[in-house]
Amino acid sequence: MKNLNEKQLETKIKIEFFAKLFGVDPSWAVSVAMVESALGTAQKSPTGCLGVFQMSSIAMKDLLWEMEKIDDDLIDIICGIAFLRLLRKRWKTMEEATNHFCDPDDRSFYLDRVKRYMATFGA
Repeated sequence: MKNLNEKQLETKIKIEFFAKLFGVDPSWAVSVAMVESALGTAQKSPTGCLGVFQMSSIAMKDLLWEMEKIDDDLIDIICGIAFLRLLRKRWKTMEEATNHFCDPDDRSFYLDRVKRYMATFGA
């Protein structure tokens, strides 16, 4: 599409990338997102749905319920990373985000273990 602005083009590229990873027709995914939000990230529907795909909380719960039944490492990885990103945004620091990723009973040792692995993996 020639009339896309820079932000829309970036969103289109992201959608195409992840659609291919999940085996979804990229043109279908982009087209649905275009109808839902014109590839915008800040749009809000009259029913309160947000984002590029205007996913409702009911749709998200349904998706998450189904993903629990699927043995698909890629979905788990993407959801895990997305959840870490959400926690970092919410809690501002990696330390606080990590503390909210684990069970509250495990906080006494969990963060230290994560930091040791980060040192090992070069972070």
